Amino acid sequence: MSPNITLKEEHQFVSGKIRALDVVVVTEKKRSLNLVTILAIIIIVALFVLSGVLAVYVQQDINSQNQNKKIASLQNQLDTPKLISIGLQYTDNRSNTNAPALQITGYVVNVGTAKANNCTIYVTAIQSGNVTAIDTSATIPSVDAGAYDTVNLQFPYTGQALEAYTSGLTWTN
Repeated sequence: MSPNITLKEEHQFVSGKIRALDVVVVTEKKRSLNLVTILAIIIIVALFVLSGVLAVYVQQDINSQNQNKKIASLQNQLDTPKLISIGLQYTDNRSNTNAPALQITGYVVNVGTAKANNCTIYVTAIQSGNVTAIDTSATIPSVDAGAYDTVNLQFPYTGQALEAYTSGLTWTN
């Protein structure tokens, strides 16, 4: 908006004489904000504030979901079964030479915090000359958390006496 320029002539009385003075008066119209402009500014500011608040809320929600996943993962780690064998004894029973068998006796204990299901014992046995005589598994009953079960299994084989044997346990939740 450009200013208005007005030229006025004023008179001044000095020592009995009247003198004409040229005075330039510069005036400017005052700008006034109308209601629509004010509302538009308020709405724009409100949108910026709202978008900031929304961004903070979304980030907090994402953080909360990540924390819940971590807690669930830790809970799953805590609520797991864990089988161990106690006092397993391996006997190469060759009392009947036509039907020799590896006999395994002892205990399986669940030291975890959840029931162990689908429990299996895997057995391998080797004869002289590094010949595999047994490579098999057998299922054993499910074991509750903190409970144990006795093991008394026989694994038949053919051929010479066994020189080495191992076993391992697997289970599911």
